Amino acid sequence: MSRTIDGAQREVPHRARVEERPVLDKLARGLAAQWCAVLMMVPALLCAGCPQMLIVKGATTAAGMIADDRSLAQQTADIELKGRIEKALADESTALAAGVNVDTFNGRVMLTGVLPDNESRWRAARIARGTASGQEVYDDIEVSPEGSLTDTVADVATNKALGVNLLANEGIASQSLLHRTVNGTAFIMGDGGFGLTDSVRAVALQTSGVRQVVTHITLEQ
Repeated sequence: MSRTIDGAQREVPHRARVEERPVLDKLARGLAAQWCAVLMMVPALLCAGCPQMLIVKGATTAAGMIADDRSLAQQTADIELKGRIEKALADESTALAAGVNVDTFNGRVMLTGVLPDNESRWRAARIARGTASGQEVYDDIEVSPEGSLTDTVADVATNKALGVNLLANEGIASQSLLHRTVNGTAFIMGDGGFGLTDSVRAVALQTSGVRQVVTHITLEQ
């Protein structure tokens, strides 16, 4: 590119264009980094309903979370509450922590699993209620002399099938639900509109491997 100044034709440098490129490249890298950060957060959020206790021998099945409608702040608070309760159980007894699943949803706590006696069950519930600081705690722990699950693998498969069926059912996929299957019993917690509980129960009972259903679904205001 050239222009005439005082009758002389001079070459105009392309410095402005050259200087723009580092700025644009820097902006592009910044946007790419932000997208990577967002994508890295997704697995963590999706695992908010997954039991951390699966790494402990004797832990029970994986919990499912469907189309989570909670805010990011609420999901974070629920994850932190779950972690505090699991730590409190582990501090009390390794066996107690291994036998109890902790799931949290909008500040509410659901305890499932299998323990050998009522005294252990009461201890677990007391610890959870003390740590949850007045939040509602659902004690769904099963008492069995064996003190462990009979078929964890089957419960994991059943829980996965239940999640697929709930997602496939019209009117349920858009709701916030968290579910866990223990010894053939499906425990489902969440929030939803009128009639959701009946729909969820019907879908769960049609899922192979589910023998009974326990729901803790709060009606949205």
